[in-house]
Amino acid sequence: MKKVAVFVLLAAFAAIPAAAEKPFHLTASETLSYDDNIYLTDKNTTDSMISTTRVGADYKANIPSTGLQLSADAGVGYNAYTEKHSKNNYWEALGGFGIANEQFKLGDRLLYTSDPANNELTDRKKRLNNTGYFSYVTSHDKMFGLGILASDSFDRYFDSDMQYLNRNRVNLGAQLFYNLSAKTHFFAEYIYSDIDYQKEKGKIKNSHSHSLGLGVEGQIASKVTGTAKVTYDMRDYERELAGADKYNDLVGYYAALTWKPTARNVVRLSGERKMEETSYGLNRYFADTLVSLYGSHKLTDKLTAALTLSWENMDYAKRYNGVKRNDDLYTVRPELDYQFKEWLSAGVWYQFRLRDSNDRRNGGIYNGQSYDYTSNKAGVFVKAVF
Repeated sequence: MKKVAVFVLLAAFAAIPAAAEKPFHLTASETLSYDDNIYLTDKNTTDSMISTTRVGADYKANIPSTGLQLSADAGVGYNAYTEKHSKNNYWEALGGFGIANEQFKLGDRLLYTSDPANNELTDRKKRLNNTGYFSYVTSHDKMFGLGILASDSFDRYFDSDMQYLNRNRVNLGAQLFYNLSAKTHFFAEYIYSDIDYQKEKGKIKNSHSHSLGLGVEGQIASKVTGTAKVTYDMRDYERELAGADKYNDLVGYYAALTWKPTARNVVRLSGERKMEETSYGLNRYFADTLVSLYGSHKLTDKLTAALTLSWENMDYAKRYNGVKRNDDLYTVRPELDYQFKEWLSAGVWYQFRLRDSNDRRNGGIYNGQSYDYTSNKAGVFVKAVF
């Protein structure tokens, strides 16, 4: 949702055929698309043709005599606009590695993006994000098991007027598992988080939080796999701010489920409800609720149709200029993909997006950006894996 361009880039790398046995692959893709509202506004909309070129590499292999698998990938993309290309053209890049088996995971991911914001300031402007992660669980062969996890994520903005959003988030957690079987695990978890804004004046957004979770993962039903959990988050801010809450809590959830009813069909349900940082008035956070449904069906051995439906709600607790802001973002994305060869595919897609906000002061324009908008995008692509 928030980083559609990044999602597409990751999907391009994930397009490596499952039947391929080589550990190393090169990928390349070209997309030509049309966007009728590149600045995401409801007034004086501007359209543009966009050429997106991406190249990347992917490596995956077992580490001898360890039971571990090493994976690594890297890619770069360039987005060229016909409308004011000096302003709108941008680069994007990602890279990462992972070492894992069924019990142990260690890795790092680096992302550079200039993707324009859809929701909040934390997604806007040129920025670098790096996330390192580690987790370990005891064997699922016994009835009970233990796990630990840790991650560190930071964002660095390149534009001087956005560097007050530079932040670092550290998560540390522990899990207790009840192993119903070797493939199905119930769990309870506790996660402590620390968010630190390095250059924000007054450090009024720095916070500590505690999160409790109950869930299930693995083989949830005969043809359903994934993770589902409910959460309770408690966040306390380090500094007082007149008119703003120092403490907040939220009941949330996380879901990432895959259903494969037949060999030709896949359905994926994902969703999350959590606290998300904001700089909107006296709101230190908003409650972000996201639900996304993806389905694909192989019409023939080479032709696949897919549809993505998603809804996101952003609910702000504090009134600003008399308005308790609430935004809804809807996305519909159908696509067709034709596999000419094992290494070559092409397709066509269309995406409709609608954002509806109850805050329409000043005609819906705030700092040059409208809260309400509709967006239509369509494109054709070709991608190859060598």
